[in-house]
Amino acid sequence: MNHYMEEFKSLLDQLTVDERTEVTHFYQECLQDGHFDSYNACVKELGTPRQLARKILADYSIKASTAPRTASSKKQRSKNDVKTIWLILLALFSSPVAIPLIVVAGALLVAVIAVAGALIISLIAIFFAAVISGLWSAAIGVSTILIQVWTGLFYLGIGLSFIGILVMLVPAFKNSIDRLIHKMTLFSKWLYDQIIPKNQAEKKRRGYQR
Repeated sequence: MNHYMEEFKSLLDQLTVDERTEVTHFYQECLQDGHFDSYNACVKELGTPRQLARKILADYSIKASTAPRTASSKKQRSKNDVKTIWLILLALFSSPVAIPLIVVAGALLVAVIAVAGALIISLIAIFFAAVISGLWSAAIGVSTILIQVWTGLFYLGIGLSFIGILVMLVPAFKNSIDRLIHKMTLFSKWLYDQIIPKNQAEKKRRGYQR
């Protein structure tokens, strides 16, 4: 059991010291209460140390992503959401559930990520295309203003107005992308909860009824 717990603890470096201590103490007590003394008995009950660690890391990341956010933490939401999705993928593919089910779940999650990624790239492409169009219009205005004043002012005004509107829309574009990433995270969490099996210790830890 000690070998199992040492290996398990070494895989929790992404957690804080307090979180790592809490988790290792909890599972050590569960193994002691169940008299799972050998390494193989621990694996049979909880899965390999790597499988259990990936579940724990995914759980903590999900918990952090769904917690109420302060103004400062909102800036980190997209970064944390991407990390959560990655940890959920690792937990899914390391889970001891039937391989066909994992393949289907993993493929579904990858497909959702691909679609969301395509939408994000499209939004970014539309934004930059609009910026380039505004700059091009402004450049035409500057190049023609000495030859045809009113035509030059017209194109320059359109270009500058277009760029100004786009600059004001930057927060809206960013919020749209952040919301899309967060929705993808929530879907990943739902899929994770449906697919990943919970042993008795995990049910107890999460507050499940036995």
